[in-house]
Amino acid sequence: MRALLYLPAIDADAWQAVADRLQGLPGAVPQASAAVDDGYLPHAVALRAQALTSGGRKLTRLVAGVSHDSADATWRGSIDADQLGGYVEYRAAQGAANPGRIYARLARLALPPAEAESVEDLLVQAPASVPALDIVIDDFELRGKKFGRVEIEAVNRAAEAGVREWRMSRFSISNPDAQLTGSGQWQPTAAGAGPGRQQRMLMDFKLELADSGAALERLGFGGTLRGGKGRMQGQLSWAGSPLSLHVPSLDGRISLALDAGQFLKAGPGAGRLLSVLNLQALPRRLLLDFRDVFQEGFAFDNVTGDVTIDDGVASTNNLRMRGVQAAVLMEGSADIGRETQQLRVLVVPEINAGTASLAYAVINPAVGLGSFLAQLFLRRPLMAASTREFTVQGSWADPKVERVERKLDAPLPELDAPTAASAPRQ
Repeated sequence: MRALLYLPAIDADAWQAVADRLQGLPGAVPQASAAVDDGYLPHAVALRAQALTSGGRKLTRLVAGVSHDSADATWRGSIDADQLGGYVEYRAAQGAANPGRIYARLARLALPPAEAESVEDLLVQAPASVPALDIVIDDFELRGKKFGRVEIEAVNRAAEAGVREWRMSRFSISNPDAQLTGSGQWQPTAAGAGPGRQQRMLMDFKLELADSGAALERLGFGGTLRGGKGRMQGQLSWAGSPLSLHVPSLDGRISLALDAGQFLKAGPGAGRLLSVLNLQALPRRLLLDFRDVFQEGFAFDNVTGDVTIDDGVASTNNLRMRGVQAAVLMEGSADIGRETQQLRVLVVPEINAGTASLAYAVINPAVGLGSFLAQLFLRRPLMAASTREFTVQGSWADPKVERVERKLDAPLPELDAPTAASAPRQ
């Protein structure tokens, strides 16, 4: 049987309900079950419609050719619509051991907010029920944000103790501004996890940034950063769906290295976590010392550091931003969910190339910022005298900045003077 459909609008969900009744599936009308033999159901469909609605998703100006192979229970189709275009295969699930497979090569795919939520809802289920994926999209748009080329390869396989896990062997997003590559796995957690949080996603990633400011603009955070070339890499894990980052359970570690950029003077809340690094709240406490450095946004030659995340709280003890006139060293924590911070910030002037050595020397995260500074200042007392120290606390939108006053010959707070054996070699 073949079906040729030319209609102004199609509600696929309503037709699916009819098909379920005809095939005697759950919810069928008893006298209608098995009323139509499978041989009379279409195995090929040619479709043209101004609008098609399925699972809450709407496609407009749709032209499609779809065929069904009963031997392997696979649907194959070429589709062209305003929202997507390309070739798709769907192999239906066949029991718990075979959750199905989706293969797609699409020129474009656009998911507006409502439709993106419906896709996320599919991944609230257990990992064992999510099909394998082999998807390439040349032009992917999500909630109005243009991500560029996306590639996903994932399999659903048996893991230890008889449970199944969804393993992502490749995940890639690439555009002129950045390239993200990663791999990971989504699996059930130990028994006793809270309702709705019985799975955990683990991902290793590497983000190469050609233009950090432009990449942030793609994500809806324009006007927070100009330029910035470098990379971020690390590992993150969170409870729940792969497509729904759950901040209260977020754990991981990240290494950051950026060159040649500038934090811009952004409004409150713009860039959210990025506002922790902006330091625009400092000028009112700097008097005339470094007001010109931070007033319109700190321009940096490089930014480096390591960050650990535990239950949504990000911490660092070796974050360093080097500019032409000064370097900024930072340690402390930021609560991503509550958008609060507790930081110690030191602004070190450029004196006799001292800041240059500060930028290129290694700050071991196992030792932290304190020992590094104690050793450096012991060798460069003039730099120690010119350094300004602050504490930054409270919300990201309205931080409380306090200047830490100390005598010129006093050691740095909470630091022990280094021994000769621990002093850095020239």
